[in-house]
Amino acid sequence: MKKEILKYLKLMLGLIFCAVGVVTILNSNLGLSPWDVLNQGLNRVLGVTLGQANLLVGAFVVLFSIFLKQPIGSGTILNFLTVGIFIDLCIYIDFLPKGDSLLEKIVILILGIGIFSYGCYFYISTGLGCGPRDGLMVVLTKRMKYPLWKIKTCIEIVALGLGYFLGGTVGIGTVISSLCVGPLIQFFFKLNNQDIKTLEHRSVVSEILILKGKIFK
Repeated sequence: MKKEILKYLKLMLGLIFCAVGVVTILNSNLGLSPWDVLNQGLNRVLGVTLGQANLLVGAFVVLFSIFLKQPIGSGTILNFLTVGIFIDLCIYIDFLPKGDSLLEKIVILILGIGIFSYGCYFYISTGLGCGPRDGLMVVLTKRMKYPLWKIKTCIEIVALGLGYFLGGTVGIGTVISSLCVGPLIQFFFKLNNQDIKTLEHRSVVSEILILKGKIFK
């Protein structure tokens, strides 16, 4: 049971890293990551917060992933429900660094991309289910003969195009995020001797059965 609790703690910590990474990239003022360009576009069109826009996009992507038969685990649900809240909370508390000079902004951008990428690796590696966007990335990687970074980059280009059409902010940071996040996630998996293609994710039903067995053992 202790092992399961630690796994869920790792999941939540990874999601917090993701939110911190998103807001750190935002604070660089060099352009948002592709998905957040879409979130910002929805923010401007619908008048919702970035966190609420993240929730709306997540809901749509979850439904599409279910159609592709990607298992929906607690990681999917918690990502869907909490990352947007964590993003809004980070913005509200306003504790993350901001840069004045171009050099400071570049350093903050690189830091944000690194934190976000590691957060994605950290929670995906628990096997408790991918978040909406990463679940789509994983299921397409398993179904197609292309590496993870190529799949992720293609997905993010589509999200970027939609976000730009809706009025989201695009900058050099957007391009760097789009090109670097996928390879960085893949790098962190290789660094820890893990292969995302062979990683089995538990569904909510299987998790309930496992936890039930642990509790009543």
